Amino acid sequence: MGNRWSWVAWSMLAVFSVSVVFATILAVADGSFQQDPANLVVFVLGFGAFMVVGALVVAHRPGNPIGWIFSAIALLAFTGGLAGEYATYALVTRPGSLPGATFAAWYASWPWYPALALALVFTPLLFPTGRLLSPRWRSLAWLAGAATAAFTVLAALRAELEFDIGLGKHHVIANPIGVSGVENPEESRVGVVLLGLITLLAVVAFVSLVIRFRRSRGEERQQLKWFTYAGALVPFLGWSTSCLHQWTTSSPRPRSCSCRPRPGSRSCAIGCTTSTG
Repeated sequence: MGNRWSWVAWSMLAVFSVSVVFATILAVADGSFQQDPANLVVFVLGFGAFMVVGALVVAHRPGNPIGWIFSAIALLAFTGGLAGEYATYALVTRPGSLPGATFAAWYASWPWYPALALALVFTPLLFPTGRLLSPRWRSLAWLAGAATAAFTVLAALRAELEFDIGLGKHHVIANPIGVSGVENPEESRVGVVLLGLITLLAVVAFVSLVIRFRRSRGEERQQLKWFTYAGALVPFLGWSTSCLHQWTTSSPRPRSCSCRPRPGSRSCAIGCTTSTG
């Protein structure tokens, strides 16, 4: 039994590694790597940590959902990123050079949403034991799952697929399985409501993590401390990546740095406001 789960864990790690390699090759070919190499490096390191920890937990404690959640976060993020780079290369950089470009563009349009929900809602709800704090929290988990599923379905069925090709430009194609009238959920009223609900549920999930920490003892408390330390590094990494990107380009010096989402993009865009003075 243990060998089977080890094989599953290392297979997922292998898929992630292959996705990283091919996504990087295509990012170089597309030119997106040259535009912002620091962002890709942090992207690989951050989700690589999720993948390694997730694979280790799956191999040794397959009954703990945290291992599967961490693995799913990394795989969704990077297979989606790979699909986006593939679509950009096949549709924009060298049109018609690779098969399945439309499918790649479709797949790149939605994995980021469940990955975010798993990271921001379900991880704090279940970490580190893999169980909810109490049965009272079950309704919140079901609501988060339903809202995430609805938002993801809207993203997958929108009439047009829009993906970022760098320098603030976007490429738009028709969605082969799109439903007429379904807009980008990030810009539609229903999507905004769902996104607001998921954001609220994420806040509540972190409240449950605080409650869990206050009640924890021994090994569980230590694990929660490390989780808190790792989470505290995220804003710093975003800020430092932004500044590194600013100083490695010919742009004016940065005044302040921030991470902001780009509609239709595969990941979070890191950017700085600038001052020429």
